[in-house]
Amino acid sequence: RWVPSKDNSVMAKVEKQVKGLLNKITKEKFDRLAGQLCDIQIKSYDMLTLMIRLVYEKAIGEPNFSDMYANLCYQLSQRVKKSPFIQIIQSDEDPMAEPGAETNYDEGGSASFRWSNDVSTSDAEILGPFESEDQCIDVAIGNDDTDPIQRGEMELSLHRLLIKRGNFIKIMRSQADDEFYMVCFPLSKAEECGQQLSTSIFTSEIECQNDATKMNTFKRSLLNKCEDEFNKQDIYKDWKEEMKEYKKLKPTLSESEQAEREEELEFRRIKIKKQMLGNIKFIGELYKLGMLKEKIMRFCIQSLMKLEEVPGDYLKFKNVEDDEMDEEDHEALCNLFVTIGSTIDNPKAAPYMQAYFQKIHMLGEDKSLSSRSRFAYQDLIDMRAKGWKLRRKVETAKTLEEIRKEAEREERMQQQQSMQNNYGGRGGGGRGRGGGRGDKGGYRGGRGGGDYRNDNRNDNRDRRDNRGYDNQYDNRGGGRGSRNDRNDGGGRGNYGYSPNNRGPPPMISARMAPPPVAPKILSPPPGGRSGGEQFSKDKIETRAKNMRDEFMNEGRDEKELLLTMDENLSGNPDAGSIIVQLYADQSMDCKAPVRKAMIDILTILYKAGK
Repeated sequence: RWVPSKDNSVMAKVEKQVKGLLNKITKEKFDRLAGQLCDIQIKSYDMLTLMIRLVYEKAIGEPNFSDMYANLCYQLSQRVKKSPFIQIIQSDEDPMAEPGAETNYDEGGSASFRWSNDVSTSDAEILGPFESEDQCIDVAIGNDDTDPIQRGEMELSLHRLLIKRGNFIKIMRSQADDEFYMVCFPLSKAEECGQQLSTSIFTSEIECQNDATKMNTFKRSLLNKCEDEFNKQDIYKDWKEEMKEYKKLKPTLSESEQAEREEELEFRRIKIKKQMLGNIKFIGELYKLGMLKEKIMRFCIQSLMKLEEVPGDYLKFKNVEDDEMDEEDHEALCNLFVTIGSTIDNPKAAPYMQAYFQKIHMLGEDKSLSSRSRFAYQDLIDMRAKGWKLRRKVETAKTLEEIRKEAEREERMQQQQSMQNNYGGRGGGGRGRGGGRGDKGGYRGGRGGGDYRNDNRNDNRDRRDNRGYDNQYDNRGGGRGSRNDRNDGGGRGNYGYSPNNRGPPPMISARMAPPPVAPKILSPPPGGRSGGEQFSKDKIETRAKNMRDEFMNEGRDEKELLLTMDENLSGNPDAGSIIVQLYADQSMDCKAPVRKAMIDILTILYKAGK
């Protein structure tokens, strides 16, 4: 008898769509792209777990942006709370029957229920058409061999699900002609056909619905994924197997092949460690958003510290026997506390934190540990004492506006430092040659930064000479100005005093404060866009190719195309002509769909005035 096979084409399409959005997500575009991800219709639990896997892999692969991906997961969990893909199936099975017992079908008995999180209407092969629902059921429970037909592009909607006389029956209806179609198979072949069904049989529909909702939330599935990764006994297990294989083959490899293989293995080892630390940081970020309970975080901390709670009236821990912390545990523990310390260190958790840091103090003084681990623990202790303030700024995702402001701030600091160097002297404040060069108008402060105390060694000189100013303010810093220049006065510095000027001589401080520096503002590009970076011709051509590929892969989204053009090429006036020339050259040798895409892109950009 015919048995259906599962159609995976929809999953492949969704995977491509989710990957495309995740590859483009930044803090600048977060709200827009997160909204598009949340709008993807999740039609099965497999689709949900696929989305979780892709987001999770990005999060642990890019730990600096784990807060952004945790926020994305929070938004997705809020959107997928109701799990619309859950379907309740009415059955004639006996919920009280023991497993393996012969089933007794009672037509007049009360109904039982199962649930499924993977019911689709996109099967490649279906049975039908049929005139009525009853005809579908009769064919399903009979022994007639009916040949299937190809569904093709036919649009079907789910009409009813039921389990009758040991057969799973899915009845669908055509949206075009209202005829009935179905898929059916023996219940014992559900796994073979790729059809998920709950193992439990429920006596009431409400009980069945509650269990299905509890087991299929986004949050639960995400936490299961994080838990599986965290509980891995040996993260280097596969890597060690690869290393053993390499050592066996090493004598047969040339030096260049050995170097290449060793470099590849080292890259894999670093990647595995990075993913482990990324998972720890991601778990911490989920906890800070309230997606994980404090109890789970205590379990993670105690697992890393190899502590187990001793039963009794008072909180007490002991070290797990025959299980010591390794280097990865030390680093992961410190990373976890850096991420969640300020949140988990609260009055309710004080007894736990006291126990944890009692061991951390011991680890910070343990000479058997590496210096790196000991210093990390000492930094952690100092950090807690200072209210969990980080010693160094942690890199996180930034918007283009934040990057621009940071660049402005750094440039202003550099300018101020430069001016202080010019005005603050090369020596700092001892007795030295104080003036600056009169012909350049600067004030360099000499080697001593300017000392303007009385010079009694010049008592025999005329108190007013033509070299600069009254000798009671002379400290060898003023002379050698032009005798004919009555206004410059200050000799080597334009901060001197001339006898031709009226009024008392100025009181010059030992260190001149630099004049205020007007902050240099980086003006945004025309149109208020965040872009505006100038690119070479080769780079513009590369971005034009990427723009074409994204346009083809994302369903020819005009809005996304215009946004990409604005963000990447807005500051390049020649970009338009370069793109036109590139597409014209490539259109001669490319395939028809690519040529059509390039023509559409140019048409859209022309109409939009780009």
